[in-house]
Amino acid sequence: MNKMQFTLPLAALAMLVLAGCRTAVPIENVNTESYGSVIYAEANKLTLKDYEKAIVRAGAPRGWDMRPISAGQLEATNVVRDKHTVVVDVAFDTKTFSIDYKNSKNMDWNSRTKTIHPSYNAWVELLEADIKAEIQRLRAS
Repeated sequence: MNKMQFTLPLAALAMLVLAGCRTAVPIENVNTESYGSVIYAEANKLTLKDYEKAIVRAGAPRGWDMRPISAGQLEATNVVRDKHTVVVDVAFDTKTFSIDYKNSKNMDWNSRTKTIHPSYNAWVELLEADIKAEIQRLRAS
């Protein structure tokens, strides 16, 4: 057997295996983040309930299921491909919000090192951006 005939399939197999492996990364929470511009005159007339509804709307298109815990706090759950589950706490007021890791399933969470699969951080970054965009729409209306 030609050496190339053996090496090429082995290299392809190695690339496939490595493509599926991702190193855990430090978890990135969102801490007291501003929604953005407050130049809109209507922004000061919005209630905490208005912000809650906007945050729930922001998460829905990407599959975040949010349930109220208390005034200014939601629990958001996202199940991805019926395989991965992440749960975060979303704390908010009329000026800022935070997104904090609560728990997960099949995300390689390590409580000792505070590391997790890198997709978690990407999903939280998207949720953060979606919340900011929805609040800006709300304030501009």
